[in-house]
Amino acid sequence: MLFTGLITVSAFLLIGMGATRKTKGALYMTGGFLLFVIGVVLHVQSFSGFVSLTAAVSAEMGIGLLLVAGLLSRHKKNARPFFLIGSTSLVVAVLIFGSTRLFEGYSNPPVVAGESASILVELGPDDSIEEIEQILSRYEASWEEAFPTVSMEEDVDLAQLYIVEVAEENSRSLMQNLRSDVENVDNVEINFIVELDVPSSGPLGDLENDGILENDPLASKQWALDAIRGHEVHRLLHDMTPVKKAKVAILDTGVDAGHEDVATSFTSSPATVDVHGHGSHCAGIAGASTNNGIGIASLNWEGRFIDIAGYQALNDQGFGSIEMISQAIIDATKDGSDVISMSLGAKSAAPKVISDAIAYARRNNVIVIASAGNANEDAIDHMPSNIKGVIVVSAVDEKLRKATFSNTNMSLARPITAPGVNILSLKTGGGYVQMSGTSMSTPVVSGLVGIMRALNPDISEDDVYQILETTGRKVQDTKRIGKLIDAEAAVNAVLSGS
Repeated sequence: MLFTGLITVSAFLLIGMGATRKTKGALYMTGGFLLFVIGVVLHVQSFSGFVSLTAAVSAEMGIGLLLVAGLLSRHKKNARPFFLIGSTSLVVAVLIFGSTRLFEGYSNPPVVAGESASILVELGPDDSIEEIEQILSRYEASWEEAFPTVSMEEDVDLAQLYIVEVAEENSRSLMQNLRSDVENVDNVEINFIVELDVPSSGPLGDLENDGILENDPLASKQWALDAIRGHEVHRLLHDMTPVKKAKVAILDTGVDAGHEDVATSFTSSPATVDVHGHGSHCAGIAGASTNNGIGIASLNWEGRFIDIAGYQALNDQGFGSIEMISQAIIDATKDGSDVISMSLGAKSAAPKVISDAIAYARRNNVIVIASAGNANEDAIDHMPSNIKGVIVVSAVDEKLRKATFSNTNMSLARPITAPGVNILSLKTGGGYVQMSGTSMSTPVVSGLVGIMRALNPDISEDDVYQILETTGRKVQDTKRIGKLIDAEAAVNAVLSGS
């Protein structure tokens, strides 16, 4: 590309020299015009899209015309038109290039450093990967279908998505060329990495819960059950049979399916091992078998109302790409989940791939619940909580105040809050551990929504959120984090059909 640029600039130099010579001027100008034509042909071959081609040609023409203006001025000839056109060409090039880089930077957070970059390329409904193979080959990029199990009839955008791998140093240039190919390419974004952020927790404390119904030995250390009136829910569910057992999908680092307190409520699903531990902790909060004389309690009375399913959205180190997260959403949806619980995210504009995956889940009657994030910022800048249709969960501490780490969520359409500090739940490999974060408050809500779906499988996501919001209790920071869920009132609302 540098070579083609030098040809274009050299062409203008020859034209300028021809315009200032009394002898052989026509020869110089003819040579310059021929060289310019060669440069244009080479540019068309090098740049696949109109935008990148226009930016490059504008920049080179600007430089070339300014050189011509300089030569004319030196020979005391009228250089003003060339100077004006050259300056305008440079301004156009800067504007095009600047807007492209700005868009790229906003859409895609920095990717984790490495030798190669992963890019998600969405083609148009009538396009095929063969139509962009020339661009991919030029950068020695490899590709594969992102979601081969999704048909065009199910979702056109997800079915037309490809994962492209390319050397890191070539990624920006390749993305620019792909984005410029508006005829074939609908969207391009970095397949960036999401990393878990888990705040520290304090020491365990005992509560005075002499009158509780459940016999789980660690229930007395679960302040969250008191805060959401979970013990009252146990009394409601004690002699009740669900209409249909609800499936709550934990999209995380996996779930320790053999853990003593979730084994009987875990259902067949892909991620049955959890090396990291984060996913198992979330799973226990959402649906640990309750009143089984073991460990902790959730809202899942005797394991009769909720099945827990595990999907690998993050790896053993707590990292996951947005494609990996989207695949987990798709898999959980295809497996008939009622609720998707995502205790993960990153500060980012909403990636299109996750937005499409969540839209796919919602079309298939799945309620999606996600953590607000732990940066003490506005969750509107945090994905996937900033994606349409998601119930966004912030966190309160034992005093029912906004947790110091919790993002706020009132700028989003479906805010709610739940306990998220010093929450006791499963430890992968056996035992129990305390953790904090909106990661923990999210499965508190997911477990409640699972109970609501078990009692009324046809309840819609709109009705679910309306019940959570109208029955929720105001706390001191409600104007920043939403209402605190009241599990007893929510369950009664479902039972009464209101």
